[in-house]
Amino acid sequence: MNKLYWIVCDDKNTNVFEGRYQGRTRGEALKFLKQSLGRKSLNGLVFTITEIPVPLIREIVAEMLAGGVTPAANIVPITRPEPEPTVTRFDAFADAAEAEVTPPAPDAKPTRTKAKANKKPVEPEVKVGNPGHGDELWTQVRAHWVECRSISQTAAQFGLSPNSVKTRARRENWKQGVTA
Repeated sequence: MNKLYWIVCDDKNTNVFEGRYQGRTRGEALKFLKQSLGRKSLNGLVFTITEIPVPLIREIVAEMLAGGVTPAANIVPITRPEPEPTVTRFDAFADAAEAEVTPPAPDAKPTRTKAKANKKPVEPEVKVGNPGHGDELWTQVRAHWVECRSISQTAAQFGLSPNSVKTRARRENWKQGVTA
């Protein structure tokens, strides 16, 4: 079935061609444009070839011949364009959610990280627990490790990764408290 194409072609600021072409493909319309301009190539020209659906044209013509005016309900009002969404970057190494920093309450005392010069330095805080597992579980994990002395067996027993068990053992010095 033949389609109706609307062709517009400009050379810099001058309209070189504007018209219709009825054919089977867009490629045929492109060849028609080249022949109409007498050029082998359309380099340097700005052109558009738009397909106009023939059934739509038939509906419009039939409505016009019937004397009917297009009802206002079919007209889509022009509105202000939607604001573009903000672009966010998802980085594999970034924190999942950056917490907002809230200033401390005026009543709160600031926490001390270093002692005064004339006193003994403050010991770094020991990490307690694991956010994913309770301290009770890690007590059982350590007891099992003391019995078998195998990281991989202990990890398999409790469904943990061997690296998690190894890291915990290193952090809490499990080897130091056990005498062989």
